[in-house]
Amino acid sequence: MAILYTGCSSDKNNDRTEDCSDVICDMAFLNIPITIKYEDGTPVVLDSYEVIEVATGKVRDVPNWGKEFNTYIIASDLDRGDFAGKEIELQFVGKIGEKIVVAKNYVVSANCCHTYLLKGDEEIVLKERIP
Repeated sequence: MAILYTGCSSDKNNDRTEDCSDVICDMAFLNIPITIKYEDGTPVVLDSYEVIEVATGKVRDVPNWGKEFNTYIIASDLDRGDFAGKEIELQFVGKIGEKIVVAKNYVVSANCCHTYLLKGDEEIVLKERIP
């Protein structure tokens, strides 16, 4: 008995979304997280952050787990439909109080199964400690 399994992997041409009907995806739900630390390794805890779609100015709705896990989500598989087959530039803007302490751009995309990071630092190191 032969079983045919097609999944999302880098050796398949599923980065294009013309036809995802034959693609079987895993059940994983993926996020694109970033971490922010000071030079000594201490996590930076932001008071607030936004992820802005650069082309449109739209503020994306992303989970805010920063204070609990010291990780900031810039996109997730919930965005897959919007990002599929495209390269989308996002800007992450993080604040402590009213002061912007980080503003970084990222490029993301999605295939038939998942959203993924194309360009951008997954770890940001701040030199200046913010009180």
